[in-house]
Amino acid sequence: MAEDTAGTRVLLGDQRKGVIALAIPIGVALFFQQLNNIVDSLWVAGLGGSAMGALGIVYPIYTILIGIGNGLGIGVGAAIARNIGHRNHADANKSGAQGIVITAAVSLVLTAVLLLTAEQTMILMGAGDTVGDCLEYAYPIYVFSFFIILSGVMSGMLRGEGAAKRSMAIQVVGAVVNIILDPLLIYVLDMGVAGAAWATVIAFVVSCAMASFWYLRGKGMYITIRRQDYRPDARICRGILTVGGPEALELSIMYLFNIFLNYMVIECGGTDMVGLYSTGWRVANFILIIAQAMGGAIVAVCAAEYGMGRFDMIRDAFRYTVVVSVSWTVVLSALLALGAGPLSSVFTVSDDLAYLHDDMVQMLYFFSAFLPVMSLVYTGSALMQSVDRATGGMVNSLARNIMLSVLFFVAAGAFGTLTSLWWAMAVSEVIGGVMMGLHAVYTLRKVSRPGGEAVARGRR
Repeated sequence: MAEDTAGTRVLLGDQRKGVIALAIPIGVALFFQQLNNIVDSLWVAGLGGSAMGALGIVYPIYTILIGIGNGLGIGVGAAIARNIGHRNHADANKSGAQGIVITAAVSLVLTAVLLLTAEQTMILMGAGDTVGDCLEYAYPIYVFSFFIILSGVMSGMLRGEGAAKRSMAIQVVGAVVNIILDPLLIYVLDMGVAGAAWATVIAFVVSCAMASFWYLRGKGMYITIRRQDYRPDARICRGILTVGGPEALELSIMYLFNIFLNYMVIECGGTDMVGLYSTGWRVANFILIIAQAMGGAIVAVCAAEYGMGRFDMIRDAFRYTVVVSVSWTVVLSALLALGAGPLSSVFTVSDDLAYLHDDMVQMLYFFSAFLPVMSLVYTGSALMQSVDRATGGMVNSLARNIMLSVLFFVAAGAFGTLTSLWWAMAVSEVIGGVMMGLHAVYTLRKVSRPGGEAVARGRR
């Protein structure tokens, strides 16, 4: 197989063109993913408050699995991209294989722990009378956690070798499968909230099957995985986990804190409100698609440039990414504010959720106010991942979530209103976004100092 593919030429060429070339397919994939999440909420909303509450309570655990997969995928993708920059094809191949091995080990442990503690976890998370619905939704996701994590890893592998369109394809097809199956399983087959979970896991299996077919076929792919590449390799695993470990931990911490935040929402607004709160974040992630896509793009592009020791290209790519992502998030947040009323009506269509309409409108107003600054979290964290400083992003994420949890706790205890929670959320995310952006700038200056090029080339 030729050393260079269309994807690797994108990574090693003009940095701005490379960012856009990767960001567009990543953005399309994220669009369908977030559309799928919102459609999930819409179909489940028709089942009533108990089902929506179950969706909101299980959602943080589901997103932890997504976060682990995406985090490991970023680590694998960055390792592959760095080796492309080093022109080390053999280690790039091994990085892909070892990413799959790590996925199998992690998912095996997680599946066992999640299944053994499922009911107790739901009770601790404040499920109350909705425990039955929570377990119906949780069990399929827990059993098939391997495919949820593997989908993120394979997407990272494809992005790492510059094949962002193929990464987009597996995620778009998975989302479309989920959207089609939701009404069939939930209502036609009368599976209720469990149908939403089964639609989700089937979609992930389909995505993994597509990526596996491409790698097994090998045509047009840079990565070629041989049987011997699956043998445990401590050096390659360290290279993956140096970036992927902190990023998976960062995302997991963020979503783990959501369990505590959900509990505070339940205390102030009841079980029904927690479902709308999780839906609000799904809408927010929709607004943040461009920031997330630009961040995902610079991980691969800047990692390859880091492998080449081209810090001038990294600086320009980062500045360009910040300007584009913040500008577009401002525009989309304004549209969210304008459409908050009609959008809330859609999610509170059920009679037992209608009384929360005004609370959801207010929540979306707060989201529209802080999302532009929060977009710096994605671009700043991505920059640190690309230059082998992912621990910085993890520390920032931990600090931001501790601050958010403390302010949520204070707001719930001192005021006990949903409005006070939204103020706590806005203040925390604005401060957290600024912190991440400043830390990324400091990190880039530090690695760009004289001698940084030699360090970059030495990280193999």
